[in-house]
Amino acid sequence: MDVLQGDLGSFRLGHIVRLISGGSKTGVLRVETGPITGRIFFVDGYVTYATTRDGDGSVAALGRLGRRPERDRRGRNPGGKWPSPARPLILQQIGEVLIRLDQGTPGRFWFIDGVTTRAYGEEPIQRFEADEVLTAADERREEWGKIVRILPNAHARFVMRPTLPEDAQDVVVDAAAWSVLSSIGGGASAQDVAERLNLFELSAAGLLADLYERGLIVPEHTASVEGIVRVSVGGETA
Repeated sequence: MDVLQGDLGSFRLGHIVRLISGGSKTGVLRVETGPITGRIFFVDGYVTYATTRDGDGSVAALGRLGRRPERDRRGRNPGGKWPSPARPLILQQIGEVLIRLDQGTPGRFWFIDGVTTRAYGEEPIQRFEADEVLTAADERREEWGKIVRILPNAHARFVMRPTLPEDAQDVVVDAAAWSVLSSIGGGASAQDVAERLNLFELSAAGLLADLYERGLIVPEHTASVEGIVRVSVGGETA
């Protein structure tokens, strides 16, 4: 394959990923769009990892996201199951990166032949078909769409609601909701919560959406300085 580079106004990211995959190339696709720089790694045309950080991170660190039971968008864990090993977590990571890099904002891309990720260390490298990662990204994009319909702004910073309606004196929250409320502090976005709680941003945004629907958090700029929220955990008021 000749040198692959261009601007995102001429090519969609999914088309670029398929092009590299179809050429069975090994290397890294670098993408710059707005303030975000990302890298998507390939081995023999398979996608192996993706990141928007300066370093590759590590699969071991990513695997720590699996130490807590799986939860749905609202933080519930009806089956009590623990997540599978690293592969589904890596696929989530790749899907989330693809979404962040494919926002329709101006940018550029270029492919560097022969570069591989260091994220795996001594672990076997996972390989994903192009269609597999693009489908994962589409599914996560759909989930983001549901969240955006609930939150006034998916990138907004939220604070705990200073006062509750007069007919709601106490609120009971589960452990997942409590951890999010405690992490918000003086104000936090979904990305802030994700970093503080070691969650995927989509998971953090889903938990914030649930708290917003319940009236427990409000956008930072709308919060009143008056009143307090009385929160009950397991029947005990805090």
